Amino acid sequence: MDDLYTLLGRVHPGGVVLDLGCGRGSFHYETCRGRIVAMDLTLPDKTTHRSEALYVRADSSAVPLPDASVDAVVCHHTLEHFTDYKKTLGEIRRILNPRGWLWIAVPNGYGFDDALYRFIYAGGGHVNRFEYKSLVKEVESLTQMRLVQSCDLFSSFIYLRKPSEDEAKHYTGRVGFLRDIPSGFLTFSVLALNGLTRLLDKAMGTRYSQYGWGFVFTRDDLQVSDMPSYFNVCRNCGSGHDWARNHATHSWLGLRLSPCPHCGEINVWVSPPRNLQ
Repeated sequence: MDDLYTLLGRVHPGGVVLDLGCGRGSFHYETCRGRIVAMDLTLPDKTTHRSEALYVRADSSAVPLPDASVDAVVCHHTLEHFTDYKKTLGEIRRILNPRGWLWIAVPNGYGFDDALYRFIYAGGGHVNRFEYKSLVKEVESLTQMRLVQSCDLFSSFIYLRKPSEDEAKHYTGRVGFLRDIPSGFLTFSVLALNGLTRLLDKAMGTRYSQYGWGFVFTRDDLQVSDMPSYFNVCRNCGSGHDWARNHATHSWLGLRLSPCPHCGEINVWVSPPRNLQ
């Protein structure tokens, strides 16, 4: 199976990967052999800059890179934040070389996870709502690329954590109540929410635990095998995990409480529905 990191591993050492709306880094930069350009309107403090990346402050609707100069563009949980995302897609078309590819991950704008996030964070910067078919149609039209693979992305409700004083200044709405909840109770609540939404999804065919989707688009004949839809996602680092590889044994009624293989935080893992196994 292929995923974002498999594709990044194919980028040749001289290739250019644009992390569009990078924040503090939207993926693990050390997994990419190419040259990373990390771009955002607000960049992290220089003390936290990653050595693997060149940081550029710019708007996504006016990317300061030459035509056909980029081998891959990563829009990882960012397109929902771009005020004029259609101009962004036009810029992606311009800067990608003919053999380049585009990764987009977005929330389901009409799902439970996005609704909860917007309720707590008074929008939280989400200015666009996306639906699967209409987004694919727009991306294909505005970039002149075709969809080659997609996958479901599931939530870990990672945003339900105590914000720092600095983070709290940037949010309005109801985010303040997260700082008032005792840490132990907040941890228990997030674990319970992860377990409950997934058990409901398994039993009733709902999608309460779904975040959204990941897509790969290209103009070239890029070969991408089926992409995994990881049902279990760490509540701390956001990494998706394969139940069969990590938790096939020692579970109770399809549930297991154990650490994330990536960051070590305790999570509730739920055996996935048959269509995701």
